[in-house]
Amino acid sequence: MSVKYDRDSDTLTIFLGIGMGELYNYQARDFTVAFDENDAMVCITIARASAFVAQALAAGVQVEGAPPTPPAKPHGEWIDADSSMISAFRYDAAEEVLEVIFNSGGVYQYFGVTPDVYEGLCDAESKGSFMREFIIDMYRYTKGRKRTRR
Repeated sequence: MSVKYDRDSDTLTIFLGIGMGELYNYQARDFTVAFDENDAMVCITIARASAFVAQALAAGVQVEGAPPTPPAKPHGEWIDADSSMISAFRYDAAEEVLEVIFNSGGVYQYFGVTPDVYEGLCDAESKGSFMREFIIDMYRYTKGRKRTRR
């Protein structure tokens, strides 16, 4: 079996074996499955596959042609936020605590924040919009004293 990803077309192809004789396809939305004349599955093709490829890489699957896995976001270190709402944030993965310094100087600790939400905040184009949609009023929090990042 081999797995190949074409970034230009955002297509993932999984080759399961060599087909015997004439092949025929079954297609449903973004998936195409090729069968041989003995009804053996030969190949699976997935269109718009970038999210699927990211999940496969995260699970440890080797995907030829896939982009390299980005380095993990730092945990516990302050990350500057280029945001009109927040100044900086940091995350404690062991405790699942996200600490945020708002531009107003307010410091909040949000509890039970999962790593995927933290990664989403790191990757968000708008940190403030992400905070409003996925964190503020979604997690238990405490408010600390006003301060700036040390």
